[in-house]
Amino acid sequence: MILKKKDTIAKNDALLCIPEKNALVEENVLDSGDMVLSYQAAYKPFFVKIQKVLRQKKSKNSFRRKIQLDQLGIDVWSLVDGVRNVKAIIKDFAMLHKLDYKEAEISVTLFLRSLGEKGLIGIKEPNG
Repeated sequence: MILKKKDTIAKNDALLCIPEKNALVEENVLDSGDMVLSYQAAYKPFFVKIQKVLRQKKSKNSFRRKIQLDQLGIDVWSLVDGVRNVKAIIKDFAMLHKLDYKEAEISVTLFLRSLGEKGLIGIKEPNG
């Protein structure tokens, strides 16, 4: 079962959920070592209406959006493999960067939430 945006679950249950990358996200590693994630995003209905009012011949409903990840973001992104649950990702990230578990938990969960809100990852329940 894939969780929808309005679904809420307890913290312990959330940590057992498994994030999965959206297969439509394109990854590009830059010379600097940073990574750019590229994905399709929808225009807000207001902007679609403006395009129609301006009578643009080829009005678009979507566009490509890009997000640049630094090394910390890349590390979390690479740990999202569709197998590890959130708790395991936090533990691995904490060990990799020699962080306290709680500190890693806050950073990783906020980052995963942001990726989820943008549609770059989906979250599935462990038995789903």
